[in-house]
Amino acid sequence: MSTRPKAVQHRTLLLLLCVFCLSLHGCNRFNPPKKDPVKEEQKRVISNKGRLVGDLAWPSNMTLAKIEGVCLVEGLPDTGADEPPSTYTTMVLQELQRDPELKKTAKHRIASLTTAVALLEVIVPPGARKGDRLDVKVSLPPGSEATSIEGGVVTNARLHEYMATDVIHKGALDGLVSGRVVLDPQTQEREEKIAAKQGKIIGGAVIVRPRDIWLTIKEEERSAGVAQRLEDVINNRFSYKSNGSKKKVAHATGQASRISLVVPDEYRDNINRYVNVICCISFFETPDEMNQRINELRGKLLNPETSELASLQLEAIGPNNPLAVEAIRAGMKSDQEPIRYHSATAMAYMNVREDRADAARILAALARDNALLRPSCMAVLGTALKSCPEVDAALRELLSANSNETRYGAFRALWTRNPSDLMIQGEIMEGRFSYHALNCDGPPMVHIAMSKRPELVLFGKQNLALRGKFEIDAGRRITVRGLGGEVLVKHYKSGIDAERRTDCQLDSIIRAIDAVGGTYAEQVHFLVEAKKQDVLCCSVGGNLSPATLAIDALPGANSTAFKRIRDIGELEEMERRLAGNTEKEKPSVWSRLNPKNLFSKKDDADEIDYSQTFRDEPEEEPAEDDPSGSSSSDPVFADKQDSANTPY
Repeated sequence: MSTRPKAVQHRTLLLLLCVFCLSLHGCNRFNPPKKDPVKEEQKRVISNKGRLVGDLAWPSNMTLAKIEGVCLVEGLPDTGADEPPSTYTTMVLQELQRDPELKKTAKHRIASLTTAVALLEVIVPPGARKGDRLDVKVSLPPGSEATSIEGGVVTNARLHEYMATDVIHKGALDGLVSGRVVLDPQTQEREEKIAAKQGKIIGGAVIVRPRDIWLTIKEEERSAGVAQRLEDVINNRFSYKSNGSKKKVAHATGQASRISLVVPDEYRDNINRYVNVICCISFFETPDEMNQRINELRGKLLNPETSELASLQLEAIGPNNPLAVEAIRAGMKSDQEPIRYHSATAMAYMNVREDRADAARILAALARDNALLRPSCMAVLGTALKSCPEVDAALRELLSANSNETRYGAFRALWTRNPSDLMIQGEIMEGRFSYHALNCDGPPMVHIAMSKRPELVLFGKQNLALRGKFEIDAGRRITVRGLGGEVLVKHYKSGIDAERRTDCQLDSIIRAIDAVGGTYAEQVHFLVEAKKQDVLCCSVGGNLSPATLAIDALPGANSTAFKRIRDIGELEEMERRLAGNTEKEKPSVWSRLNPKNLFSKKDDADEIDYSQTFRDEPEEEPAEDDPSGSSSSDPVFADKQDSANTPY
């Protein structure tokens, strides 16, 4: 029997086996086995090992926003106008007709000489919360026939964000405005012709819609695992309290593309630092790797050129790591001012109980002696280190300093910490403003607030008085007349006049003006006119001299030269230059971190000039008792000039 049929049979079987194997390979090729999504997300997280949050996401909505509106200013003493039909009058008419009770009289009210159509403008900072109060700029529209809006009242005006394209689009309701218009004394002095046509409602806007901030995850990094990891590492470092319970500050939203952020109270006045610190949080690293990084940061912290970025990264690690705390303690003991400043700031926000007193001492000394660092130091002392008696004691001492800005900055920081502090406790007057008469050392001073809230503060009230014979018009309705030994305050009302007689002490006169119905605008008018007539004086050592009148003497408020807060991109670029890395790189996304309108901009390539910011000798303070009361027309933070000095 032949074997050929068997060979054919074997070859046939082999061919069938090959076809079967190829078919299996083809099935696997077009139908690969399913991957475990959990393991895939874990791989993506582990692949970002050693990176920081700022390497995977950038901060968003960190710019200033402007919300606007049109309103009817009422209660004017025949300084308003019957405006011809226009876009603005139409908008006001529509707003008034929203109220059924005002609908019938809306046109008559607009036509009255006791009213004027005005424009409203509010600048909303990033991180603003619902219920926050902001200042409102009020101005007459171009071509208005009204002559003055001084003392006028705005009630429940609505604010929106407008977008101008081919037509003007109005956004959702963002805020409500109510309050009395106050003219800015500094504007009156510089631009008398338009001063009566523009003013402020101090703290008159209430935010209805919050301005949230968030991190936008880079498109190539977006996944559920990365978003969840970002949320976890941020919440492990930061939290805030609401209704007595601890809440998370970060929440992943928008299909793993965004991390929304809540700003804790201690960072309310320093949101840029809060975002900078978040960007410095490690995305993924082992404990050994973290300890190794802390050792490297310790060396960088002790170098003035790199201490700022190192302090941010150590602050991002947090107070629960003993090595990070010890590294910052070493920086606080440095004999170099920039290192002490950055270390004390980081320690204050970390709020380590054992180091509160040292941090408070360093920051208070810098606030007293260094005008360039004063704004940031006061912001830290006002919001960080809560329930720390050492901070309160340091701020009370600064109330007696020679600098106007230092004194009022310390007052505002104390008020932010605890409005009921016995040293600065005030009262709400009938004219709806806050009045604080302080018994403190130092040169007597009167301070007028034209931002944040209507507020008068007397430093050394027992030594402030009016002298001689004088007659001052406090607005159109009130006169203050000096009769030698006493003062007559008279309010001219329709039908009957109200008057008060009092002594020459400034505290007594302010209370008398309030008693006869004077408003905050009239109090401001009186103080400015008293300074102009050179009758506002103080008694020091039995000698009379002109008293200081300061307006909005908040540290940094009138300056364009103070040390600005740099963003992460600038700090990293500086480190690369110091390390000799001259390779040209693409601009960092962190340049978005500093709003261009919030801080003065410099050339990004500029080196940090510590010779101006940090110096060995204390700042030379300007004379506070200049009889002329004059100052530079462009006050800035300079070595020998205090920006709080005003033309008054």
